[in-house]
Amino acid sequence: MGVTDLWGVPPEREPASATAYRMMRQAIIRGQIPQGARVNELELAGAWRMSRTPIRDALRRLEAEGLLEAVPRKGMIVRHAGGSELEDLYDLCEVLEGLAARRAAQRGTPAFIADLNGLIKAYGAALKADDAERMLAVDDQLHGAIAEVGQHQRLGRAIENLRAQLRDVRLRGLRSKGRATKSFREMAKMTAAIRGRDAPRAEAAMREHIASLRAELAGG
Repeated sequence: MGVTDLWGVPPEREPASATAYRMMRQAIIRGQIPQGARVNELELAGAWRMSRTPIRDALRRLEAEGLLEAVPRKGMIVRHAGGSELEDLYDLCEVLEGLAARRAAQRGTPAFIADLNGLIKAYGAALKADDAERMLAVDDQLHGAIAEVGQHQRLGRAIENLRAQLRDVRLRGLRSKGRATKSFREMAKMTAAIRGRDAPRAEAAMREHIASLRAELAGG
């Protein structure tokens, strides 16, 4: 797969640094490049026909957000969290995603509730098919929808960044015995609270879900 196939073609009439940042961030969030993979500045500049300066600016911005990491003799790589850092990331997820669930219960529209119900059903179908990749994709959509409906852009972006750094460990968890089914039940409970506009219960259910994931990580 070539660079253009992976990253896409930058649109016209957008500042080069903004284009580079947006496209790289999307590719990382969606898992189109694996954690630990190197991001080649020269390759990107050539594929996008832009100077290295906006590419470098975008890389620094993504590094500041925790999505990229500068490694000696390798350059910039997609960040791969491990050890105690995973605990820290789950701590942050529990607080931020709990707040997002609370806001979703308070601000969710009928259209949002319908989408949420559809995503829970889609997760159940992927679970029945034992399709971990599909479950991960639906899980991202569900959590993303909850963060978005709360109308707090910084909160949503912070959650996206955290979940991207946890992508590999989340996928491994979904492939482990019983975890996907447990997650489905936890998310269904949270969805019911959001649907019932019970903000405290929605936040508590989300925090319990994240805490459950973190506990299994510690146990494994």
